[in-house]
Amino acid sequence: MRRITLAGALLALSPLLQAAGSDADVDRLLAARLDGDRTGACVQAAVIEPGQVWRARRCAGTRADGPPAADAAFEIGSVSKTMLAALVAGLVDSGRWSLDDAVARHLPAGTDVPRQGERQILVRDLLTHASGLPVLPADLQGGTQADPYARLTEAGLLASLGKARLTRAIGSQAEYSNFGTMVLSVAVARSLGGNLEAALREQLFQPLGMATAYIAKPGRAAPATGHLPDGSPAPAWTIATNLAGVGMVKATLDDMVGYARGQLGDGPPALVARLQRTQQPLAHGFGMNWLLQQAQGRSLVLHEGGTGGFSSLVMLEPASRRAVVLLADTSLTDIGGLGDLGAALLGLPVPLQPRRAVDTPPALRQALAGDYTLGAMTLTIRDADGRLTVQAPGQPAFELRRDSRGDFYPLGLPALLRPEPPAPGQPVARFTWHQLGGVTPARRVGLVEAPPSISNPAWRDWAGEFELAPQFSLKVFEREGQLMVQGSGQPAIAATAAGTDRIEVPAVGAVVEFERDAGGRVVAAVLKQGGRSLRGPLRAAVPAPSAASRAPSDR
Repeated sequence: MRRITLAGALLALSPLLQAAGSDADVDRLLAARLDGDRTGACVQAAVIEPGQVWRARRCAGTRADGPPAADAAFEIGSVSKTMLAALVAGLVDSGRWSLDDAVARHLPAGTDVPRQGERQILVRDLLTHASGLPVLPADLQGGTQADPYARLTEAGLLASLGKARLTRAIGSQAEYSNFGTMVLSVAVARSLGGNLEAALREQLFQPLGMATAYIAKPGRAAPATGHLPDGSPAPAWTIATNLAGVGMVKATLDDMVGYARGQLGDGPPALVARLQRTQQPLAHGFGMNWLLQQAQGRSLVLHEGGTGGFSSLVMLEPASRRAVVLLADTSLTDIGGLGDLGAALLGLPVPLQPRRAVDTPPALRQALAGDYTLGAMTLTIRDADGRLTVQAPGQPAFELRRDSRGDFYPLGLPALLRPEPPAPGQPVARFTWHQLGGVTPARRVGLVEAPPSISNPAWRDWAGEFELAPQFSLKVFEREGQLMVQGSGQPAIAATAAGTDRIEVPAVGAVVEFERDAGGRVVAAVLKQGGRSLRGPLRAAVPAPSAASRAPSDR
């Protein structure tokens, strides 16, 4: 799952494709999204309605190996978090837990849990990603990019918890945290007999007919082989069983159809009641680990998942009792995921197009070449002999290629580089680097950018860049007399003034409101989109680092 963006797949809608109403329709939409896609991804899809399921399987056709079996088990990634939420709902129903319990109450005695004065991290904070814990523990105990959680133990996780520093006030704002979910996973396992897999099997998998779903003990379903976005095979991820609520359930398409049906009301009544309780709003646009979103007046409940070699999506529309399940044998997290396809299958008019490899125009190669600060290191992009390469200090150079969405991807590295389009004749000033679900901004070394400006006196106070979330900012400026907004790594979008300190962005159904201090100066902006809000202060204007300040670290 990714942070809110102005160009979210569910929100940039246009009337293009018809909803799926048969197996052939599902296949048609899969073809529109996948055929010729540079990743080579294979996707299994199901559209669920009362009394009816339509299915299809399709591959992009750009890699050598064949599709997974129809009954193969896929890593479903963070969709597992919604299953963990179902177990929490059961604990609350039984009276053993409350959403307002401090999570420390359900961890081993003596566990050091960060707090802020009397304010402790509550169960509801973890279910809505508002704990303030960082995305991951600082110490993954020797995990690798290919298998990041393999060596992390329960004891190691809890030890990292004691050293963690909270990134914001507890409960104040959502900031996606796998760390927090692993802590919750340990707490749930301790309350349900000490084995998370056994608890999921007894309380969820067996009652919903998910006969082949598992964490560590596979049944008759053979696991599918995962792939990186360049089409090469990826090793399976592993994790300690009681941490696996973060995202390590494996399941077949039939398993996930059973799960979606349960979420829509088809299953044992007591279990259905718990599942549907997890979909109710809690805070910050979340239910219990479900993301709640509005699109064209329709209320959706969804979660995406991604691991090193797989992607997944469950998207529910409870009012119509319709759902979509998507399982992909390729990691698509850093290139937009499956949200566009899921929305189209539900009947939302989202444009679908594959990411085909395309040539990079010489002028764009030249505009992108240069040195950029990326976190604590410098990345160098070179343009030589008609090809681009990207290199960090002490690491090999990777060839950068471009796809039809305007993004760049390094061959042999699961990442994506998304430049902010430069003005004609100007170099690229910034890009965002997407890897393993994280987004890091980069700035050209030595380039001092002019601060955002507005000449229209009615809008002038709004000009600036607002830090809405870690690694995500929103610029408000004027271009040729038009009010514009631009999110990190995204194209600029036209906006319109809509009242006192309020602008609307019709293309993506968003609103931006500005806050002023006692002196009347604009000091913050609030982005409202899809039922969620992000608030951030006005960033002070600072020049980009000079070449002398480049960091030598390659970490």
